[in-house]
Amino acid sequence: MSEPPTTATGDSPRRPLPIVADHERPFWEGGARGELVVQRCRECGGLNHPPTMRCRHDGSAELEWTVLSGRGHVEGWTVNQHQWLPGVPAPYVVALVALAEDPSTRLLTNLVGIDPAEIRDGMEVQVTFVRPEPPDDGLDDDVWLPLFAPAAGP
Repeated sequence: MSEPPTTATGDSPRRPLPIVADHERPFWEGGARGELVVQRCRECGGLNHPPTMRCRHDGSAELEWTVLSGRGHVEGWTVNQHQWLPGVPAPYVVALVALAEDPSTRLLTNLVGIDPAEIRDGMEVQVTFVRPEPPDDGLDDDVWLPLFAPAAGP
């Protein structure tokens, strides 16, 4: 699995939080356990991400949550040189990561722990999680963001 999850501090970028719908809550909460969790269709076995109410492959409503290895490879990336959000300093890397269990299932995420000049197409990566400081809005969502870093080994 991934490195132990971390909680954002005053030194970390303040990342915007998603609005969490009930049908996608396990995806956002899996990071508390260091687990990358996605939907799998009980009928066809296909992975389903982002989470939906029906399988994107066969339309079945028979979806379950499954823990993945957290490994994948970089399929594409861009280095953002501009600070678009307060508290999120540039440069930062936005990447499309294809998951090891099914490369047609991808996550749009950030790459961390690597100099942008060292990123390569197909580079193996491993999930890591960060729990941003929640805003003081009265919501109790336990959101953990899946980020990816270079894989340490096989």
